Amino acid sequence: MASTKVKIPTIDFSNEELKPNTSLWESTKIQVFEALKEYGCFEAIYDKISNKIREGMFSISKELFEFSLKTKLENFSEKPLHGYMGMIPHMPLYESLCIPDLLNPLSVDTFSNIFWPRGNPDFCNLVKSYSNPLVELDEMLKRMILENLGLENHIDELLDPNFVLFRFTHYKGSPIVSGDENNKPARLGDHTDGNFLTFISQNQVNGLQINKNGEWIDVNISPNSYAVLSGDSFKAWTNGRLHSPLHRVAMSGESDRFSIQLFSLAKPGHFIKAPKELVDEEHPLLFKSYEMLDLFKYVASQAGYGAPADAFKAYCGI
Repeated sequence: MASTKVKIPTIDFSNEELKPNTSLWESTKIQVFEALKEYGCFEAIYDKISNKIREGMFSISKELFEFSLKTKLENFSEKPLHGYMGMIPHMPLYESLCIPDLLNPLSVDTFSNIFWPRGNPDFCNLVKSYSNPLVELDEMLKRMILENLGLENHIDELLDPNFVLFRFTHYKGSPIVSGDENNKPARLGDHTDGNFLTFISQNQVNGLQINKNGEWIDVNISPNSYAVLSGDSFKAWTNGRLHSPLHRVAMSGESDRFSIQLFSLAKPGHFIKAPKELVDEEHPLLFKSYEMLDLFKYVASQAGYGAPADAFKAYCGI
């Protein structure tokens, strides 16, 4: 059972005056850093995406998962975690589709053609209208984090190799077990994200939980907000100054949950390592440098799944 007493921080990014070198920017960037340091996540109020666009995205998401399994399996990639995920024995109620390399202009069209061979420009425009503002928010947050660390000179190092995965995810509902409304079967088990930042929205069926000091906390986000999570890459790049929260999806009831996630990470071939300014006697280096695809291969392997609770530390911890 998750705690109902603790709530993750909520930060508002809707004010048009939120620009660098303003008092609002200065106060907001401190909130961002403190939230990611303590919780590894926060709820972002962000109105750059209209309700019409959001509703359209969840409507099309439902439509995608109604296609045949044969069609969905065409969303295939040899790269781990870059394509369709489903039919997992210990997660039978979980299914997910992926648009890899979202910043590549052809990626959305390639994904669309799997489901609509004659093309679906409305779908492509919808995805771009939804994702572009989140990519802008991702850049804003990275700038804020670097400013907090006094590392503005490293901004290109974070932004230039930016690579984005975009996922549609479906968690099937099921009846409450044994009549116990507090019994919430896991639809997606305990894990951390390997990337830098994750942006999550949902169709108002809650289920996301983070673990703080051994206690599970419900992450309940409103219709016009997004859950923002810091991943292992930011934990490594900041040499442990930011927290990568253990999280899961646990839900009960017959309502299906649809979730849309945007993951920002480094391009394949780019090695992630902490800047020398963040390593000293008080803060010894915590993680070896690593490449994103190699990390994903490890996590997707039997060794990764069989590793201790912190698979990331098992992979590249010092």
